Amino acid sequence: MNFRFSVWLALALCATAAPALGASDARAPENACQDLYRLTDVDHAVEPGVVMPATDDVPAHCRVRGVIDGTIGFQVTMPVEGWRERLMFHAVGGTAGVLGDTGSLLSKGFAMATTDTGHKSVTTQGSEFARDDNALINFGFRAIHLTTVLAKRLVAAFYGREVRYSYITGCSNGGRAALVEALRYPEDFDGVIAGAPASGWGREIVPWGVAAHRKQRANPLDEASLALLDANSKQACDALDGLADGIVGNPTQCTLDVLNLEGLECTGGETSGCLTVGQIDTARFLYTGVVDDEGQVLSPGVLPGAEAAGEWQIWVTGNPAFLALPGHEGMGGIVRDLFHRKPGFDLEQFDPVTDRVELAEASVSVELPEPDFGAFRAGGGKLLIYQGWQDVPCRALELLNYVSRAEALSGGREGMAEFSRIYMVPGMLHCVAGPGAWAADYIQPMVDWVEQGRPPERLVAHQPGIVDWLDAFGAVASGQVDWYPRAMEAGAGHADARRFSRPLCPFPERARYTGSGDPDDAASFTCVAD
Repeated sequence: MNFRFSVWLALALCATAAPALGASDARAPENACQDLYRLTDVDHAVEPGVVMPATDDVPAHCRVRGVIDGTIGFQVTMPVEGWRERLMFHAVGGTAGVLGDTGSLLSKGFAMATTDTGHKSVTTQGSEFARDDNALINFGFRAIHLTTVLAKRLVAAFYGREVRYSYITGCSNGGRAALVEALRYPEDFDGVIAGAPASGWGREIVPWGVAAHRKQRANPLDEASLALLDANSKQACDALDGLADGIVGNPTQCTLDVLNLEGLECTGGETSGCLTVGQIDTARFLYTGVVDDEGQVLSPGVLPGAEAAGEWQIWVTGNPAFLALPGHEGMGGIVRDLFHRKPGFDLEQFDPVTDRVELAEASVSVELPEPDFGAFRAGGGKLLIYQGWQDVPCRALELLNYVSRAEALSGGREGMAEFSRIYMVPGMLHCVAGPGAWAADYIQPMVDWVEQGRPPERLVAHQPGIVDWLDAFGAVASGQVDWYPRAMEAGAGHADARRFSRPLCPFPERARYTGSGDPDDAASFTCVAD
């Protein structure tokens, strides 16, 4: 027996022989928490747990950190009292590289878990990890699964009983990761909440961003342009949903013909309150998307209706207070990192139409698999997706294309409805913010569905008094799982802001004003199918 195998066997036997650390009521939580290090083995480095004292917002809890497979950082938290046999996993957005929230649901009886997915990110758009195959695979799907398996072991060891209900939530890349879990590891979670899932990371989002940056570079829009486009969208399309309320609530009907961008062209020496021909071309691309030589839309554009709400500024014109570069310009770095093995690669030669297949192949670890939810459905899993209609980086029509493919594999729309709900949110940007009613609680409806068998139908969302994306991002602390109450609390501090509520209807239904009652009250709306 060689030395390495002897060490491995000794560690494995110690881990197997360790008692259920929380099995005895007489054991102090501090001891049970500290002893979680016993789950360390050749693949898992687990720190001794620490009992963190209660604060105004977070109850006393056991916090344990560690590393899986030498690179995957994780954190698990467990309330000392009041655990209701639940685990919530927070899948981090962006390019990950940081740990997510593990505190916001402890007071509601959840244990919580998160992972940095196996790399450390210095910037919000850092993609250098994509040059490492192991890191890319971990980011794409492996890290969350391995952390979930370990988190369940840690929770069971601390409490002396197994997790009964397991959930995962995330937005943007976190939404993508949540869908990946349902598709690749359908046994991991009972309830999956996927917000604005990046349903085409290398196939759609990155090529579209590169093309958008090139259009902006050639004929740049500025903040005045965005304000003009915003006003034009509202004037042309606000009332298409049956109510003029400052929200383009039915944006799929707000076509280029209806927008009439040519009517914004500067004439007679005008230099303000209008757009140049080049700026109109940029705007037309942003609304339309990437189109091939046959006129087929390969990556759909942004739907009109919230151009001045802060997100176009971040992704198109740039906002140095948030990102060093406009978000779309940053997509070029992702392409370079994914193509790092391609000799003499020149980003300027990258074609968002013809080279997208090769890019998707390079990012296959991150791409969503085909949406066959059969195993997840058979195991009793429940899926809830929410998406802002006016989202810029994760555009709504791309998600609906993915959902359409899922329906084809699930017995049509009725088959999908047996285990899933999709909520398209009018006037909502990427994960948060926008002029619409964007703040809603998706966690409790999912808990009621999984634990009580009550599927969600009509939900109620609120405009909390925050429209700008950066304001909303700061209000929810960007990483909070239970962000709805934070948004409502922050919005209440905006004394002069407009507040209202709207129903969120399961897609393809939408909210329509009944014609009577307060138009700022969700009770005055009904869910209808066009």
